[in-house]
Amino acid sequence: MAIVRAAGGLLWRDGPSGPRVALVHRPKRDDWSLPKGKLDGDESWEQAALREVEEETACEGRIVGFAGAVSYLARRAPKIVLYWHMALAREGRFEPNDEIDEVAWLAPDAALRRLDYEADRRLLERAAPGGVRPPRAAPEAPAVAAARADAMRRVLALGPGAEVPGLGPALELLDGADEALARGDEAGGRTLLAAAGRLALLSADEEERAIRARALREEADRLAPWRRRAVRALLPRGEDVSPEALYFAAALRDEEDEAAPSAQDRWRAPAAVVAACGLALALAAAVAGPWPAALAGAVAGLGAGAAAAVLVSRARHRDGAPGGRGR
Repeated sequence: MAIVRAAGGLLWRDGPSGPRVALVHRPKRDDWSLPKGKLDGDESWEQAALREVEEETACEGRIVGFAGAVSYLARRAPKIVLYWHMALAREGRFEPNDEIDEVAWLAPDAALRRLDYEADRRLLERAAPGGVRPPRAAPEAPAVAAARADAMRRVLALGPGAEVPGLGPALELLDGADEALARGDEAGGRTLLAAAGRLALLSADEEERAIRARALREEADRLAPWRRRAVRALLPRGEDVSPEALYFAAALRDEEDEAAPSAQDRWRAPAAVVAACGLALALAAAVAGPWPAALAGAVAGLGAGAAAAVLVSRARHRDGAPGGRGR
């Protein structure tokens, strides 16, 4: 299913007691949100953000920095919205209309209470820690910043009708990784960062899949024997590999990089984790697509999860896991 592309802004102006941000009220939904809208034709994300902010607030903005990305399902279609911080360049005269009937300029703490959507609040919270400071980007961990740059490269390259699953959720996981690392949860941050990287692989084109598959096959040399064989079975040399195969191969690699399980559970977790990945993909396909495509996606996701679990199980017995033959 094609991704809906939209853009918007956090429009700021100075006030007597500090910065104010513009919120808009939509009468049809009776909600308060940040101004945003869909891209028209082949206009850039930035052009769309500036246009939508002006159309909804009657104010011209000047982009001063990137604010973040939000993704969600809108009428069963995946939607990605990119936001920019904007400084007020010219304030026009707002006229209420059917789409927007009120514009409010609020201090960050008041805006957080007024906004109806958690995703909007998260954007504003990152821009104004404590609800009192003007937008200023907080430093990200280098690994998160690099992964976000790669994900944003993919998003910005999206054209009308593009179908690239995984990018929206990957950006949200990167937000979570950044927040976890900021509060000192290094293990949680690493786990979310790895999960974001796997989801981004679902958008890889054929050339990138070949490069990533070769790198994963080389990395497999350092993995446990059963994982090494499972990765190589998922990514055979000389064959085009699917994005899903890359995802599962990366999951096998990442699992070994995490804390080692207890000896009793060493052979139970892999099959369950990989099968759960397949179930997650199946559920995502079932939610996001129309029924014929959703059914096909669900079957593919479950099939991939089951196949990977079988590979894990067979490798376990060959390697001499409890109950296996050993060698």
